Amino acid sequence: MSANTHIEPVLILGAGLAGLSTAYHLRRPWLLVEKESRVGGLVRTEVMHGGFRFDPTGHWLHLRDPGMKALVHDRLLPDGLVTVARRAAVFTRGVFTRFPYQVNTHGLPAEVVAENLLGFVEATVGEGGRALREREPANFEEFILRHLGAGFAKNFMVPYNTKLFGVPPRELSAAWCGRFVPKPTLKEVVDGALGLGSDALGYNASFVYPKEGGIEALAVALRREIGAGPAGSELRVSTEPLALDWERRVARLSDGSEVRWSALVSTLPLPQLVDLLHLVPDPVRAASAKLRASDVTWVAVGVRGPNIQPWHWVYTPEPEFTTYRIGSPSAVFPGTVPAGTSSFYVEYSGPRDPESCARAAVEDLVRAKMIRSAADVLFAEPRIIRNAYVLYDAHYGEARQTVIDFLSRVGIRVAGRYGNWEYSSMEDALLGGRAAAEQVERQ
Repeated sequence: MSANTHIEPVLILGAGLAGLSTAYHLRRPWLLVEKESRVGGLVRTEVMHGGFRFDPTGHWLHLRDPGMKALVHDRLLPDGLVTVARRAAVFTRGVFTRFPYQVNTHGLPAEVVAENLLGFVEATVGEGGRALREREPANFEEFILRHLGAGFAKNFMVPYNTKLFGVPPRELSAAWCGRFVPKPTLKEVVDGALGLGSDALGYNASFVYPKEGGIEALAVALRREIGAGPAGSELRVSTEPLALDWERRVARLSDGSEVRWSALVSTLPLPQLVDLLHLVPDPVRAASAKLRASDVTWVAVGVRGPNIQPWHWVYTPEPEFTTYRIGSPSAVFPGTVPAGTSSFYVEYSGPRDPESCARAAVEDLVRAKMIRSAADVLFAEPRIIRNAYVLYDAHYGEARQTVIDFLSRVGIRVAGRYGNWEYSSMEDALLGGRAAAEQVERQ
């Protein structure tokens, strides 16, 4: 390094939000390496076809922590954010109902509303739901049945989540649900059946978004701030680790250099990190091999004419749709598209042929009544997100803990959605980086 060469830096792997946040919060020299040519990871915005801006599906920022609110609003993007009240829907049985589905069933066929309502009552206060109420759910499907009932499970939650994760909910644990799956009261469910439901339930009822530059504006602002980091700190893009020797605390990088570290924080996908390490015990490698995630293929679609529906995103649980969710950047923020056009991202889970997804996206947009005709489509371009959703399957808890325990023993910290191998938000990534920096400072 060009300055303070006698000081071994904190090596940070990956310049997504978690890595950038780690660098920002450190008071010691750091070296942040990123394999891509720009920072942000998935917090990036692509400009296509003369002005269509696409984030890699919906990247809407939810801020709960006072420190993160202050950082983003006051330092990173002062006067640079808009607050948006969510307008989301479910398209099922040929009609749109507002999201969350469990508190907005008014407008569905009467027999569906009745099935959902009666199932909820049985699950929450009925004799038939007693057994599940008296113990912790054994899997995600039991969580659904316990908190929502058989009707909601059948008509939305099970088919939708099977599409999303690529496996039935009974094969997943309920460990991830937390704030991500709203658990309504009986009054909320009844109000929803009568048309008195609320849009405010759930962690993402409102969110903030940059006025300019798409979601990547957040990563760009954070990169600007880390430029004033401790003397001797450095960001290297287009650089990735090739091997990590935790005994000698030496990393071999793709730029031909070897770097000694005083501490190591990784935001790389957890199995990838294990693959880079030497002298990993066989049980740890075996545990790492059990960690699974589903990929997502998303299709960026530009359309002639304005949005004909008001929805920011729409869930499609029924089998005639290949997609599980359709989002519209232009419905959220018109500045993401050229005048007189609209835009959509259409998501598909699991291993997919990208070109087949592009064709299916147009069909699904028409079938979901989000556009009038395939003739209005200007382009449909597929992209792939690797490891988009971690699978909390039967092996997840023990396998992940085995890997994390080993990393802790050899002095390696992890942060972020991929580093922690978890289902989490952008704010969680920022918080994880801050926590990792605090841990390093205490050592």
